[in-house]
Amino acid sequence: MRILHTSDWHLGSQICGRKRYEEHEAFLTWLLEVITREHADVLIVAGDIFDSTTPPNRSLEQYYHFLARAAGSCCRHIIITAGNHDSPSLISAPRDLCKYLNITVIGHVPENPEDLVLVIPNENNRPSVIICPIPYLRDRDVRTSFAGESSKEKIANMISGIKSRYHEIGRCAEDKRKEIGHHIPIIATGHLFTAGGITRDDDGSRDLFLGNLACVGADAFPPCIDYLALGHLHLPQKVCGNNHMRYSGAPLIMGFGEAGKTKSVFLIETGGGGPVSVQDVQVPIFQHYLQISGPFDLIASELSRLKFESDSVFVEVLLDDPKIIPDAQERIRSIITGSPVEVFRVKNIRLLNQVMQQKEAGESLDQLSPEEVFIRRMDAEKITEADRPELLESFREIYAEMLEKDTNSE
Repeated sequence: MRILHTSDWHLGSQICGRKRYEEHEAFLTWLLEVITREHADVLIVAGDIFDSTTPPNRSLEQYYHFLARAAGSCCRHIIITAGNHDSPSLISAPRDLCKYLNITVIGHVPENPEDLVLVIPNENNRPSVIICPIPYLRDRDVRTSFAGESSKEKIANMISGIKSRYHEIGRCAEDKRKEIGHHIPIIATGHLFTAGGITRDDDGSRDLFLGNLACVGADAFPPCIDYLALGHLHLPQKVCGNNHMRYSGAPLIMGFGEAGKTKSVFLIETGGGGPVSVQDVQVPIFQHYLQISGPFDLIASELSRLKFESDSVFVEVLLDDPKIIPDAQERIRSIITGSPVEVFRVKNIRLLNQVMQQKEAGESLDQLSPEEVFIRRMDAEKITEADRPELLESFREIYAEMLEKDTNSE
């Protein structure tokens, strides 16, 4: 049996306020092509189908249109579980209808663990694989609260609860396999943070529970699981180097820091009585993103090159220049006027670092006058003492004019 594992579609997500409907539609169309090309029998989507619990109507339409097309393909069963971004009730709402299309949707954890043990038959209607579709485990699903618990105790109880849930469901799966009478693989899903998981600052991952402190180790998953299909982390990766415990990652980049990173879905193949095999299927780039950093002259040169050499590309600029570039954003955007290059955001790294230093020192803008803020900016830019009086006088004149305009407009 051939099984595709994907997750973290985040339909409805945006980058810098830009909607991404075309990219998501291109991915879903490509995924249907992969299902057909690879003759996939089962598709697993391990959570975070949507980017929010209230997705836009267009994203809902994309989702249901995909399911209708996938159900009519060679794929004989589709497994969908809710992630931490998803609304369990929204995901679960069409479950009775979906059953008639051989689509299993799991939004909540049922009371009976046996309800999370599915036996999937092959084309000859013989049991071929057991799938345990476990969604994102919410606090109420895994932990019993006790009065006077410390934060460390809460985290320990949470991790213990996750482990208990997986081992309980694993025992039910093993019992079902014994009942069938011959060895078939057990595949489980999950949407959580595991120890050693790799993230990036801007990849869009939201730490579960109380941050990374509540991440679980590989021992949380029972040894009977032949493949663990995980979601939540947006970079494709193995769990603690285990080839059969994997995050498929998000199929589209979730932040500019991921630009150029390889995105994947995984093709799992069972049969022959041996271990399952895992093949990486690389997701194409549907929209080019680029992050450019450095001094202004370097950025200007790179944008000029892209203007004449690139197709559509979305850019984030990290400006790190020792000189003051007062009209940097306007000059940067003027370079790419009329080209397929679009600058989404310009970050002044030196200014950001200065703000961070002030935060670390416990200083806020509320505590400073406008003139003090201007002086701090001159400090950051290392303006010489000879140049400061003239600049400060210019600032005072401009600020006075602004105050006068505000007063006259009242």
